[in-house]
Amino acid sequence: MTRQEYMEELKKYLKRLPQEDFDNAIEYFSEYFEEAGPEKEQQVMRELGEPKEAARELFLNLLQESVEKDQDIVEEKAPVLKGKRRSPGKIILLVFLVLCASPVSLALLAFVFAVLCAVILTVAAVIFSIGITGIAAIAGGIVTIGVGGSLILKSAAAACMMVGGGFLMTGIGILAGLLTVYICKWCANGIGRLVNRLVRKKVHKNE
Repeated sequence: MTRQEYMEELKKYLKRLPQEDFDNAIEYFSEYFEEAGPEKEQQVMRELGEPKEAARELFLNLLQESVEKDQDIVEEKAPVLKGKRRSPGKIILLVFLVLCASPVSLALLAFVFAVLCAVILTVAAVIFSIGITGIAAIAGGIVTIGVGGSLILKSAAAACMMVGGGFLMTGIGILAGLLTVYICKWCANGIGRLVNRLVRKKVHKNE
């Protein structure tokens, strides 16, 4: 296999990455070949493994970079593409890419996908409920503050109670929104850590 053939096949496995990560990955591998020189291209390909293996290591490192606090434990076999912290959605995408590129049976892969989908749907339902509650609380708080403000000339005490209650509802809504964001990140990171460790253990067992 020539360098060009290797890169073309590698691109097929990397094409589902977000565009920024895809461009950075291709740039990394291209520079890796350039630094080695034409005479060491075959050696580089042996070090990286098959294109699917190189892609899998990249996915694993991207996933681990996104979910682990200790960046020193990321393996050096594939690049870690530094950049902005990835959203929960991109972490879940990396989870699926890692699973698709992993040396596991179709039956096990289907089982893992089914479990992940069930977990994701359950968590999504909880997050949606909390999010809707937060939005309703904020909207209700704003309306209550407005009504309280209109009563200021009629009854200062009632106006203060209404405005205070409105601010309280708004605060609860904001807290619910922050909790929703935290749960999203926590669940995505948890799934990412679990899949990352399971796949690395499976890969090391096969080596």
